[in-house]
Amino acid sequence: MRKELIILSGFLGSGKTTLLRHLLRHCASRRVAVLLNDFGEIPVDGAILRQDGAADGFVMEIGGGSVFCACLRESFVLALQRMSQRPEELVIVEASGMSDPSVMDRMLQLSGLDAVFDHTATLCLFDPVKSLKLARVLEVIPRQLAAATVAVITKSDLADEAELAAARAYIAEREPNLPIVTSAHGRIDLAALPGRVARSFSLGFNTPETRPDALSIERVACTAAELAAALRADENVLRVKGFVRAQDGIWFLSDTGREMEQRPAEAAPVPLSIICLQGSAESVRNTLQAGSML
Repeated sequence: MRKELIILSGFLGSGKTTLLRHLLRHCASRRVAVLLNDFGEIPVDGAILRQDGAADGFVMEIGGGSVFCACLRESFVLALQRMSQRPEELVIVEASGMSDPSVMDRMLQLSGLDAVFDHTATLCLFDPVKSLKLARVLEVIPRQLAAATVAVITKSDLADEAELAAARAYIAEREPNLPIVTSAHGRIDLAALPGRVARSFSLGFNTPETRPDALSIERVACTAAELAAALRADENVLRVKGFVRAQDGIWFLSDTGREMEQRPAEAAPVPLSIICLQGSAESVRNTLQAGSML
């Protein structure tokens, strides 16, 4: 029997790790392996899941880009080959927020891994505020929807009815046959999800030309709140996630679309990862330096 393979896609900050945490805690009856793909050179999500106690099973991490891009595709196939030898019956891949997963089936076919893995679903997570705002200027978001079997509008507990309606309308306009479900607090019932035949693309959107920039920060000469405010104000910044040593201690920061989550931490297992628009990493760093934060 083939192993079930599920892809979690969706733009940066759409709630993939939160939803994954919920799935791992509610799949106790199944053996689950996880492959985490972080755009930053140093993966962040694995450390977060381990701190929360959600990652008790087998977890692999691939950082430095999208596993669907030529630059990491070989590493992705090798990781899947390794997982094919393991006893877990379900493999969940959390894709980078800048990934276009439309080539997944083609990759399985070319590698012969379609004999091992049954790609049953690609869930595209869609933040009703942030994803909707950026979908009109970043092509990767509609590409993620086009490759999905189900669209999951996340953070429904935070959005109002007008925002949820606008998100549904955008998705329905772009992909009229795509089932849409909503999720609050990252909760979802896999067994109850609707399905459809996923479309296949010969070419994906994962190229060096579409790669955003990234930088990592371990320590700052300001408080965590001051750093968070500066990053929120910088329009070049797409995503912030990780740990940083600030003047007021060690903090975990993660932008949620509406605000910057800030919580104290006992340790900093990985640095703060900042994903920004292509070609803007130096500008972001210079802005922080000009504010005497670095």
